[in-house]
Amino acid sequence: MPIPFSLDHINLWVLRDHGGWTIIDTGFYSQESVTLWETILSGHCNGEKINKIIVTHFHPDHVGMAGWLANKTGAPMHMSQGEFDMLHLACKPFTNEQNVTRRQFYQLFGLAEKTVNKLLDRKGSYKDGVPNAPLSFQCMNNGESIEVNGEHWQLHHFSGHSPEHVCLFNAQRNILISGDQVLPSISPNISVSYQQPLADPLANYLSSLSSLSTLPTDTLVLPSHGLVFNGLHNRAKELMAGHQKDLDKLQIFCEQPRTAHDVMEELFGDRLNLFNIFLAVGEALAHLNYLVGQHKMARIDGPVVRYQTEVTA
Repeated sequence: MPIPFSLDHINLWVLRDHGGWTIIDTGFYSQESVTLWETILSGHCNGEKINKIIVTHFHPDHVGMAGWLANKTGAPMHMSQGEFDMLHLACKPFTNEQNVTRRQFYQLFGLAEKTVNKLLDRKGSYKDGVPNAPLSFQCMNNGESIEVNGEHWQLHHFSGHSPEHVCLFNAQRNILISGDQVLPSISPNISVSYQQPLADPLANYLSSLSSLSTLPTDTLVLPSHGLVFNGLHNRAKELMAGHQKDLDKLQIFCEQPRTAHDVMEELFGDRLNLFNIFLAVGEALAHLNYLVGQHKMARIDGPVVRYQTEVTA
């Protein structure tokens, strides 16, 4: 399904379910997505009943078409509580008070005033991709399972990329629907937001990779972006190693005090568009907060926060 980001498209999954179908993730809302879903429902699904709409997390390329599909088919949306809460929080326009906090967040971490103004004025909103979010849902709880066509998919909640991202594992078939939690060729964005500037999402993400590594080695992974792949354990190790490489790089870079903006440019370069600046500053902070939590980096408070590598005796 096409999406208006650099990733170009998202993988969605349609599973046979007792003479009907279960949909997993829905795509970013657009007229093109509507047309494609109408074709899928009448063609691939033969106009048969849609029993469930499962959404892995609240990001617009995953939940954007859920409202349209629920209204079209009458199927309930299944989601974790944390993701449902974030869905409806993200659909609300920023208040004046929130914009003050957002401005302070970007200023505190060293972004230039011109860039801060552009970020706050950036056109396009979450609700553009999620214009009619479902107001009701069925909660998917961690550790439970959901039945599809007589088979049970275990529900695993993970954070780091989003608050309560759901991965689904079919032990009978050794299949993992991983959403964005594990991708074959890139790492998902791991970001600190203005609401929780001291959060440590990278620690949560690395923990999730360790948990996923307890699944069978021959697990077939169905990701939201990129090709289906085998080798879950190796991919988890690669993702952990990639983050460790960035952490090691930052410990050298921050031997002199640096702002989060400095770190962002060290990790991602200085030619980012506004959307990627939004992602990159959050990811830079995620790595810095992780190092602070590991007592390998000191946070130096001031009008602009700086970070410096801790010197060990």
